[in-house]
Amino acid sequence: MAIRGGYQPHILRVDMSNQTVTREALPREEVLRKYVGGIGLALWYLLREAPPVGKNTDPDVPLIFMNGPLTGTPAVNSSDVTIVSYHQVTPYSAAVGHTHGFWAARLAHAGHQGIIFTGRAEKPAYLWIDDDKVEFRDASQIWGEDTRETERRIKIELGDDKEVSVACIGPAGESMIAGAMIKNDRNHGAGKGSLGSTMGAKNLKAIAVRGTGKVDLFDAPGLVETATEWEQELFPGSENPNDRTVAEAMRDAGNTRHYHQTFGAHKRVIGKNMTDPDWGADFATKYVEACKKWKITPQPSYNCKISCAYDVEITEGEYQGFTGSKCGGGEPLEGSGSIMGVDDPVAVVVMNDVYDSLGIEMGQYAPMLGATFEAYSEGLLHQQDTGGLDFSWGKWESAMEVINQAVNREGFGAKFVDGPKVWVEKVGAEKGITDELRNKILDMKGGGAVMHDHRAAWSAWFCEMTAGYGASTQGRGTDTFLRRDLGYDEVTPGIATNVEEAVSKVEGVYRTQNMKLFWDSLGICTFGVMGVPSAIRFTTTALGRTVGWDDFDEKEAFEVGARVANMLRLVYARRGFKREDELDVSPRFLEITRTGPASEEGIAPYLPAMLDEYYSHHGWNQETGTPTADTLTRLGLEEFSADAA
Repeated sequence: MAIRGGYQPHILRVDMSNQTVTREALPREEVLRKYVGGIGLALWYLLREAPPVGKNTDPDVPLIFMNGPLTGTPAVNSSDVTIVSYHQVTPYSAAVGHTHGFWAARLAHAGHQGIIFTGRAEKPAYLWIDDDKVEFRDASQIWGEDTRETERRIKIELGDDKEVSVACIGPAGESMIAGAMIKNDRNHGAGKGSLGSTMGAKNLKAIAVRGTGKVDLFDAPGLVETATEWEQELFPGSENPNDRTVAEAMRDAGNTRHYHQTFGAHKRVIGKNMTDPDWGADFATKYVEACKKWKITPQPSYNCKISCAYDVEITEGEYQGFTGSKCGGGEPLEGSGSIMGVDDPVAVVVMNDVYDSLGIEMGQYAPMLGATFEAYSEGLLHQQDTGGLDFSWGKWESAMEVINQAVNREGFGAKFVDGPKVWVEKVGAEKGITDELRNKILDMKGGGAVMHDHRAAWSAWFCEMTAGYGASTQGRGTDTFLRRDLGYDEVTPGIATNVEEAVSKVEGVYRTQNMKLFWDSLGICTFGVMGVPSAIRFTTTALGRTVGWDDFDEKEAFEVGARVANMLRLVYARRGFKREDELDVSPRFLEITRTGPASEEGIAPYLPAMLDEYYSHHGWNQETGTPTADTLTRLGLEEFSADAA
C-alpha cells in the first residue's frame, strides 16, 4: 500500500532465540482500516499467530508492542503504545496493557509501527533501537536491577540521558510472578495481565529507543487545526467537580488536589480491604492535605496536555528528601496504602515506589495484601503463619517485606506469586480457612481488581467485570464521570432499585467500552478524550487527517471498537471460556457497603439479566458469551469464523 500518513512502513519481528531482527511490511490498507492500530492491530496478529493453547511464559507466545496511527503526532496526548500477549492468571484471556511517557513516540519517530517478540534468549539481553539501527545488547550486568536503576544504567551505557526512552522489567518480571509489569520513562508502565512476566520469560530485560525522525501526515495543517480545537474542550474551567472532564480533574498532578473530590467524597476509595468506605474517604483527604506541604512536579508524556503523572518530594520528617515517581491515576494510592489500612501519606509514597521499582502492578498484588491484613485483624492468621510479620492494619513495613519475599519466591511471600485465586488456595488450605479468605479477597477472574471501590457505581463495576482482558478499566460506564462525548449529559445514579433500572445501565457500558477500544487503537491516552463533548468527532477527524481517510466517521469508529471487543472474545473462546466464568468474582464485590448509596442495595440479584442484555448488545451467544457467526460476518471478521459460537 502507499502509506499516506500516520503509519510507519513496517513492524519489527524479533526472534530472541536466534537473536535476529526482520522488518515486515504492514498489512494492506483494508486490514489497517478494520483494526486501525494499537490494541486492534495487535490482537489481529495475536489471533493469527499465537498458539491457541499456551502460557504467557512459553517461548512461542508472542509479546506484541503496537503503536496507533496517531502515536507521535500532533494529536492530543498521542503517547500510547499497547502491549498484548496472553494473561498469566486469567488463563482464557489476552493480556492488554497501555503505557505513555515518550517510549511509544520515539519508536514511531525511529520509523517502526510495532515490535513482535518471540523465543527466549540464552542469556539476558536488551534491544537497542536507534532509528533504523536495531541491535541486541548484553543485559547480564543489569539483570537483577530494579526498573529505576535499569533505566539509569542503560542511558549511561548509551550516552544519552535526554533522547533515549527505556521500557524494562524489574525483579518481578525476571521472577515471572503474577502482576509483573513493564515500566518506562520512570513514571509510566503497562501493568494489566502480568506482561512483565512474558518479557522476563524471553530473557528480555529492556527495550531502549531513540528516534530522530517523524511521522508523516496526510494533512498536517488540518491535524493541527483539529488538535487546537480539541485542546480547547479539554479544560472547560468548571468550578463544579461534577462537571469536570477527566482531563481537568487530572491536570498537572490533579490527584494531589482532587483525589478526595473525585473518589473519597463518593466513597469509592478502598478503605481497609473494602470494609470501611468512611475510612477510605478520610484517607483521600489526608493524602491531598499532605501533598499541599510537599513538592509536586507534574511529569508530561509526549504531546501531553494533562501531565497527570508527577514526582512528589517529601519535605519533612524521617523521609525528608525522598522523591517518589508516580503515575497519574488513583489506583496506586489505594493499592499502596488504603487497602492495607495505611493512612500515612508518606508510607503510601514509599510503598508506591517499592511497587514500581520492583515492577509490580498493585491491582493484581495488593488484593492479596488487603486480604492478609483483614484476616490478621480478625485472628484468622497469626505471626506464626506469616513468618513473623505483623499484619495489623497499617503495618506497611510488613507489606514491603512480603513483596520483596515474593520476587525472591521465599518465605510467606512465596504464596503471593501466582495471583489472588491461588493465594486463597495456598494460604487457606494450610489453615482450613479457604472459604473465609475467598470472602475477603478482591478478585475478578483470577486477576485481581481495579483499585477503586465501585460497588456504588454499578456501570463502572460492570465495565470492569466484563472487560475483555481481565479486570481492568475498559470503559467506565456513566456512573462516575460525565460522558458528554456519548450523549450522557449527567452522571447517572450509581445503583438501581429494580431490574429495569439495572438493565438500563448496560447500554452505557457497551458504548463506553467500545469507544474506549477504538481510542486504544489510535495511540492516544483515554484521559484526553473521556467526557470531552466532541471527542468522537475530534478523534475520527484526527485519524482522517493523519492517514487520509476523509470519510472515517463516528459509525465506523464504533464498528472498530465492536470489532476489537469481539476479537478479545475470540481469544476467550479459543482458550476455554464459559459463561459462568463471567461471574467469577469474589463475594466482597457483591456485598452492600456500610455507608453511601450502596448501603442497602447490591448488584448481585441483577447480574444475570444485565449479562443477558450485554450479550445481546454485542450479538454474542447467550449460553457461551461467544460471538456468533452472523456477528463476525457483520463486522468483517470472517477469517475467524471457526471460533464462532
